[in-house]
Amino acid sequence: MNPPIRSPHDNEVLWQALKDGILDFITTDHAPYTLEEKAQGYPNTPSEMPGVETSLPLMLPQAMQGRLHVPQATNWMSTAVARAYKIPNKGLIQPGYDADLVLVDLDTYRPVLREELQTKCGWSPFEGWKLTGFPVMTIVGGKIAYDRGKFNLDVRGEALTFDAP
Repeated sequence: MNPPIRSPHDNEVLWQALKDGILDFITTDHAPYTLEEKAQGYPNTPSEMPGVETSLPLMLPQAMQGRLHVPQATNWMSTAVARAYKIPNKGLIQPGYDADLVLVDLDTYRPVLREELQTKCGWSPFEGWKLTGFPVMTIVGGKIAYDRGKFNLDVRGEALTFDAP
């Protein structure tokens, strides 16, 4: 990934920037390059990595360890993003919003396993990491799209509109 987070100091600076409000939110570009593409070697290898599927389970163990509060993770990964990009009806749980929700189990820790990933590249740099906060249920537009390992392929999201310039 670019730029690489190389040291514990880099990591701490990023955490402090989030807490101080210098960084507004956390996102991932989720670039699902295959391992073959990633093995090309510098400078031919793509620098991005897959991440959308593990982004929340990477944050929530930090909350369980006291580094942040769950509402901060919710804000940094949902509310603040919707607000910054002026995405209508997203980022909050309240009347008039789209009821796009993810429900997680914070008591269960399990490793990231390649065979359980849904990303088309089929790998994660976090394979083997024991995390919590994996989705138990995903609700899209008020309808259940995922429930304990089963996908409802009839439920699909819609293209977002961005009111930000």
